[in-house]
Amino acid sequence: MALLDPVKTRVDVGRLVMVPCATLMLCADALVLAQSSGTGALRWVGDVMVMTFYALIIWAYLRREPAKATSTSYAAHTAAVTATLLPFTLPLLAGGPPGAGQELVADALLVVGSVWSIWSLRSLGKNLSVIAQARDVVEHGPYRWVRHPLYSGEIVSSLGVLVAAGSPAAVGVWILLVALQVYRALREEHVLLGTLPAYADYRTRTAALLPGVI
Repeated sequence: MALLDPVKTRVDVGRLVMVPCATLMLCADALVLAQSSGTGALRWVGDVMVMTFYALIIWAYLRREPAKATSTSYAAHTAAVTATLLPFTLPLLAGGPPGAGQELVADALLVVGSVWSIWSLRSLGKNLSVIAQARDVVEHGPYRWVRHPLYSGEIVSSLGVLVAAGSPAAVGVWILLVALQVYRALREEHVLLGTLPAYADYRTRTAALLPGVI
């Protein structure tokens, strides 16, 4: 069983890694959007939402304080990093150009998932972390109904990328992503329950990933 390791250093490694990476992705998406022509309105909105998501990641990491505890589970760290990077592989697994209907569904899922993720990220604020850490219990925004709304949003938006890719390989990667997000949430709750007394009561009142269901 992994132990909880209080952070003893002021060097925020996550900030040193995530701020440059998110900045790079934001600039890359902005460049692609600027060079695109004939893009549908829904796709344009989706691209803007993705850029906003990266901007909020930068904002959150620059503001966050040291964690009260961090999981020492290497399996949990590996799952978190893999789940973060896995969606980027989906476009590489495309089976062919999507049809008009397929592209519409894909863009709609991307927009819905991105908007939900942005709301979640804005609500989470300085408590954001890729790996399992404990800072404070967040109960506003979508966290009123779901304990891990950011993961739910990422699952939905990546489903949009899957629909656009339209290949069996992409389906397999998406299923793996969902499994990793569930495992990631469980490991995160281990840290939160062991560090924040208020989290146990919050956990009994809210669903994990889908409001009112699970």
